[in-house]
This record gives sequence, structure tokens and C-alpha cells, in this order.
Amino acid sequence: MMQISRRGFVGGAFAFGVAGGPKVDVALADAISCIPPNLRFGVVSDVHIGGKPDAERQLEKALRWFHVKNVDAVLCPGDIAHSGLIDELEKFAAVWHKVFGGGCAADGRKVELMISMGNHDVDAWGGRWKSYTEEQMLTHRFCYKDNPEKTMQRLFGQKWEVIWRREVKGYTFIGSQWSSLNPPIEAYMKENAATFNPAKPFFYCQHAHPKGTCHGGSKGVDKGESVRALTPFPNAVAITGHSHCAISDERTVWQGAFTSIGAGCLHEAFGGFEYDNVSAFWHANFRKNLMASLADPKPWGGDAKGGCCELVEVFDDHLVVHRQSVVFGLPIAPAWIVPIPAQRDGAFDFAKRTASRKAQGAVPQFAKDAKIEAKFCPNGHELESAAHKGEACFYVTFPRAKTVKESRVFDYLVEATADGVNPVVRKIIAAGFAYPEECADIPGECLFSAKELPLGKPIRFTVTPRDSFGLAGCAIVGILS
Repeated sequence: MMQISRRGFVGGAFAFGVAGGPKVDVALADAISCIPPNLRFGVVSDVHIGGKPDAERQLEKALRWFHVKNVDAVLCPGDIAHSGLIDELEKFAAVWHKVFGGGCAADGRKVELMISMGNHDVDAWGGRWKSYTEEQMLTHRFCYKDNPEKTMQRLFGQKWEVIWRREVKGYTFIGSQWSSLNPPIEAYMKENAATFNPAKPFFYCQHAHPKGTCHGGSKGVDKGESVRALTPFPNAVAITGHSHCAISDERTVWQGAFTSIGAGCLHEAFGGFEYDNVSAFWHANFRKNLMASLADPKPWGGDAKGGCCELVEVFDDHLVVHRQSVVFGLPIAPAWIVPIPAQRDGAFDFAKRTASRKAQGAVPQFAKDAKIEAKFCPNGHELESAAHKGEACFYVTFPRAKTVKESRVFDYLVEATADGVNPVVRKIIAAGFAYPEECADIPGECLFSAKELPLGKPIRFTVTPRDSFGLAGCAIVGILS
């Protein structure tokens, strides 16, 4: 009989696979799958109750999935409410107790709920948007004077703390509230360094991503205080939200001095402000964009069908991070196997993963028969944003690029060239970029204004597929005569 320990997993089963990421020896992984994890916990972030009609229903779906998976805890890295109102927190609590009555699973096991508040919970959004008086804010806003203490105790039986700490099945969880409350996390980590077991991972929860870590480190990040606080601890695992970045993005997991994991966002999936077909209503370029958001008519941009959550299984020397689409009820992609403690230049180093993918040709590619279709629309197109409705334009569509060696398309560069004009380039996030693979086969669409390109001359359109690391597959070309 083959004897397999959890401790032997990383050394015996990890290798760089065809997708440029960690790959597991199948036979060994199958044997190890029979070993239960030491701890299971769910992660759901950016619920934004009050921000859309089905927020409570999607939250219940996520929590019920956690319940079926026998989690020991649920971690919520912020923006539980949309407008920072107590009645939104009450709705969250009602759903929580509906699934985990009294904070317990159906079999009576304690399930720990751990919340770190975000900017929508804390920073006066309710007052700004509703023009509340001082008296109304005192009554209705969660984070106003002594409301946090009273509300957390009443709804969850928990003490309100700017920095909290919990122990779950021998594992430490630490959380800090939104940065405007000035949680002294650097000082806290220095003062308590000796209390963390170096042989075990511990988990750190805040709303914003640690600067320069997951999702490329450019979206929804803090000012670097968490990086300074966690750098001395290779066994630290930060779990954070705020950016709404899709967890189909392979940059969701980062490892360097510590581990940083982006949380699944229930509210929507977001690709970034740099895309011509995804924007937010408050972003400076919104009214300039020719193309409407993928999520129109929702003005904040993103894709509500991309709502997702994560399940983390903790073993002696690795984590298994499952990515689940709440809307579709399916895994978004294969689970990540993350070695613990963090390994500099290891399996989840972005540069190493990018180089490995490039060397192995693990990039998305169009099918051999893929073709671009283009037409002139003199009276505009339905894909135009509100600011450009009815303007003459060129409409370009193309099939989704195929996943190659587990490397799926994340975005496209669409270029239009013609004699006498400078090339015009659109950066388009792939439709279905945040969906489960089997639900993501959606054609790409793109618009060019007739003001940008000449009429009566041949126009050459070139479409290049790219993965989440920016690695490009072969382009396809079409000409509109």
C-alpha cells in the first residue's frame, strides 16, 4: 500500500505544466484527494447588498454552496453593504442566519463568520448618496460613532474591533477594517510576531489588495502598509477584494515574500478601466468611450454574471483554492494548488509563469477557420454607448479564441488600418471572461467610429487574442472593401 503524507505533496507532485502554472501528478493527486484537509473556509467578497436586486439571492447561493462543502468558516473581505447602511447589514445577517442558523451548520458545527469592512461599508456612502442629516446618519449608517459596536453585537454576536483575531481549528485569522479607520496593522504584526506558528499558514483579511501583489498589483490596492506588515512572514496568506477583478484571471494568486489571493466578487466581475468595452460611471473615460459596457444598462460597468466565490482547503504544506461561479453554479476553472509557505520565484511568481507559458506555446489561439466579419453601420449600432448613439460606425465581430493548454483568452487587441490614416487600436476584454469555461464561448464585438476611418477605402482589421498575462496568440485578419 502506497503511503502518502500531506507533507510530501509539494515535493512529489508539483511541476511546471503546459499552462505555465503548477501542475499535479494525476495519480499522486488522486491518492492525496482522499486525505481530508485540516481546514475548509469559504471566501465571498463585495456582496454590495443594496446595489442590485438579486444580491441577497446570490449571497444565499454562495453560502449554501459553502454549507454543502462543510466549511469551518466564511471570510468576507469587505463591501458587504453597498451604501454603508445598517439595514443592508441586517439583510446580510438574515441570509447568514438562514443558511447557518445561530452561526452553525445543520449538524450543529460552529461555522465562524469573519468580516473586514470595506469602503462602501465605512466611508459615508449612505450619507453622500442619500443626503442624510446628522441625526439620520447616526440612526442609519453602520460606521457612525458607536453604531459598529452595537450592530456587530446585535447581528452577529461579535465584538467590533479595528483589528480582529480568531483561531479556527488551530489556524489563525487576522483582519483589519477599511483603511480610513487607520488600523495599525504594521505595529500589530510586529508586536504579535512571536504568537504566529511558523509551521502553519495564517490568514490575513482586509478589503484592498496588498500593493504590487495579486491581479498585477494595479487595481484596488492599499498604500503598501499590508505589504510591509506581511513581508517578514512567508507563511502569511492575504485574502482581499475591492478590485472586483475576475478570478478567472491567472494573476489572482501571487507569491513573493508572502501569498496574496484575490477574493471572488459576488457583485460583478471587472476587467479594468483600460478596456474600451468595460468602464465605470465615475471613470473619466466613461463618456468618451465609443462602446457601451458589457454590463449595460448597469452604469458601474463590469459583468454581473461573473459573480463568484472561493473555497479554500488547507493542508500541511499547500492550499487548494476552488473557484466557483455563483450565477452558473459551476467551477470557473481548475483549482489552484498553492504551496505554503510562499516560495520566491516559485510556481506562482508572475514572471516565471509568463516565461513558462511563452516557452511552451500555452497561449489562446483562434481556430484555423476563424474569420472576422465587418460592416459599415451608417445609422449607428446598438453596441454604441449612450454618448454616441446613432453615430456612423464600423461593427467588427469574430469568434472566441480557443483555450490552449489551459490558457484561456482574457482580452483582444483589435486594430484597424487604412491608407492615409493612423492605425486605430481597441483593447477589448473578452465577453464571458469571468464565466466557467463551458459558458464562455461568446463571440467578440468591437466598434470603430466612422470619424476614425475613411469611407470608400479598404480597411484592414487585425484581431489578436491574449491571456491574462498579456501573452498573445496568432492574429486573424479581415478586410472590408
